[in-house]
Amino acid sequence: MDAFIKSLLDQPQLALADERTLARRARGGDQAARDELITAGMRAVALRAMLLGFRGDEMRDAVQSGAVGLIRAVDRFDPDCGTRLATYAWHWIGAAMRQSRRPEPVTAPAGVSAQEPIEYHDDLLDGLPDELAEVLRLRYGLGAGDPIPMTLSEVAHTCGLSVAQVRLREAKAMRHLRLVLAKVVHRAPHRGADPL
Repeated sequence: MDAFIKSLLDQPQLALADERTLARRARGGDQAARDELITAGMRAVALRAMLLGFRGDEMRDAVQSGAVGLIRAVDRFDPDCGTRLATYAWHWIGAAMRQSRRPEPVTAPAGVSAQEPIEYHDDLLDGLPDELAEVLRLRYGLGAGDPIPMTLSEVAHTCGLSVAQVRLREAKAMRHLRLVLAKVVHRAPHRGADPL
């Protein structure tokens, strides 16, 4: 095994109290605490790469990609949600690794240049309670930073909920969105019959 990967796997896991303290400080803007969480989380990155079957040079690339997923998770992690950082970050790490493994380039939608970033506007989720909006963001990969959509079980695992609870929250949020969109469509000026 690569010495670098072995050194990551040999890192001790942070105690729960230390992890929560660091995460609270990181959320408050403490860069050193954030860096310490990222360093401690690299053990999970190496483990995830091994479990996904990466070997040799691919392993180092996967660890590098997984670190990006870990950083995203650290920046979103809520220490008071009752989940350990490694558990919360597991999906983000694996998604980043799988995304980097894709051999084909991602093409931009028609009418959008490859250099032009696609912006996501949070307006659609305005008025939703935070817990419902977060379920939709995770399920459909909404938000800044090009997040990866999650399955129901991944959202449940991330949020510390059951799959049934996630399904109920998603359904409630979708009902709300349908009502909001119906009002918008109803207010739109009528321009004649649809040619299609």
